[in-house]
Amino acid sequence: MTIYSKPCIRIAINSLHLYTSWQRTARISLSFPLGGRSFYHNPPFSDKFQSSESTHFEVERKFMFDLSKLPLLEHNKGAKPFRTVQFLHEKSFTDTYYDNDERDYPLTTQDIWLRQRDLNWECKTPMNLTASMDSYHELIDLREIADFLGKVLGASKSPVPENAEQFKIWLKQQHGLTPFGTIQTTRRHYLIDDEFTLDLDKADFGHYVGELELVVHSKEQVHDAERKIAQYMKEHEWFFDTSGVVMGKLSAYIINYNNKQRECMEKSGVLTRKLFPKSLDDVTARK
Repeated sequence: MTIYSKPCIRIAINSLHLYTSWQRTARISLSFPLGGRSFYHNPPFSDKFQSSESTHFEVERKFMFDLSKLPLLEHNKGAKPFRTVQFLHEKSFTDTYYDNDERDYPLTTQDIWLRQRDLNWECKTPMNLTASMDSYHELIDLREIADFLGKVLGASKSPVPENAEQFKIWLKQQHGLTPFGTIQTTRRHYLIDDEFTLDLDKADFGHYVGELELVVHSKEQVHDAERKIAQYMKEHEWFFDTSGVVMGKLSAYIINYNNKQRECMEKSGVLTRKLFPKSLDDVTARK
């Protein structure tokens, strides 16, 4: 996704999520609907990380895409062509996610996602910025991550290391946190109609997922952007597949490779919320 120099708040409506970071611009993510199921949201752990500074918002929705349609996209030869399609770049990155399996995954069952992306640590923590979506605050500073984990898992008894590799050892010693999955992603990034950004992800275990995105400049514009994306997807449904369950890479990984974690997440309600967000029709019909 686009990286900015201003504070970041990310709201995703896939599972509609929101992330905030002091180094990234705000983004709101909307993932694809799964047929009019009811939507859930979690209360915030804390409001103290919300920034009052000006931000950008990126509204995005996930969808499943067919790899065989990639040439139709890049040559703009679909059933209903886009006005313009511009390929921007391709990149690869690796995410390793952490939790404590002996304690039945106390992080992911609360919708908390601790990962190391390449060399950088990130922790996505749930908040509640709107009534209709899950929201997350994204921590990227090691001390802030450690402070938050201490509130959730219990206070630690040793100083927080400043080195990323030492932090990995500290997480295991203090909280029993170990890797439960590593995913390598190849992402292709496009600009559509000089307005929408489009990311197509391929995970190393064979899972494909896409995101269509708009940037807005205030919270008041979020729902209008959500409806605009939903309507645009419906108009170009030959590419944006909304007919079935749309899973993000991590949900798909857990469902396929970690039965215990899947069962724990089902019991907590987190997995249901992620797999059954609102439909596109629900979004476009809302006033």
